[in-house]
Amino acid sequence: MTIDSAIKVLWDGESMLAVEKPAGLSTQSPPGADSLESRLRTQLSDRSDYLAVVHRLDRPVSGVVLIALRKRVAKLLSEQFATRKVDKQYLAVVAGKIEPVDPLWTDYLRKVPDQPRAERATKNDPEAKFAETRVEVVRYCRERDRTLVRLFPHTGRMHQLRIQSALRGHPILGDWLYGENSSENAVAWASAGLRSSNPTRIMLHAESIAFHHPKSGVRVTVGCPADELQQIV
Repeated sequence: MTIDSAIKVLWDGESMLAVEKPAGLSTQSPPGADSLESRLRTQLSDRSDYLAVVHRLDRPVSGVVLIALRKRVAKLLSEQFATRKVDKQYLAVVAGKIEPVDPLWTDYLRKVPDQPRAERATKNDPEAKFAETRVEVVRYCRERDRTLVRLFPHTGRMHQLRIQSALRGHPILGDWLYGENSSENAVAWASAGLRSSNPTRIMLHAESIAFHHPKSGVRVTVGCPADELQQIV
């Protein structure tokens, strides 16, 4: 998948869409800059004058994103995110062997002032926000010393999955912001057929999302396969 191709529509709910965001493409950006939102506005210009991205993925992360094509739909979807009625599932490749005694990761995180990154904080820090993620180990590759995991965030903090993995000594491969600039990252990139110096792709993919359709109320699950990550573990 390249960032130059048209945005793939995974599911069409008439008043909303689920699309596949390529890694390396920002979800949103200032007017005139390339992003998922700007491409979709062009791609869907003959369909709707309104388009809203109701949640985001980090630029180096790929996967499913929900798009509202009506203002009321955007509001209803945003309310589902705010009340944690949306279930998100990610696939990630991390360094080392994960053996979670407790499959639930909990931390207090806060945004680093004036920097586009987060860090661990104490519970009493006034800027701290609680972060919780459920972890399932898919398989471990002894030869390459890396683990394929599924991550189910119960909260939606800045860089939550990336920093929680790194805090436990298992950074997501390719993540130069929270992982070490090590030979392990270089090997991961090479085995995936990517440039080791490319900061626009990390081994994290939004694999599926489940929500209630804003009009019918029916529970909908949209998947977005990640064959690339499956193949390198």
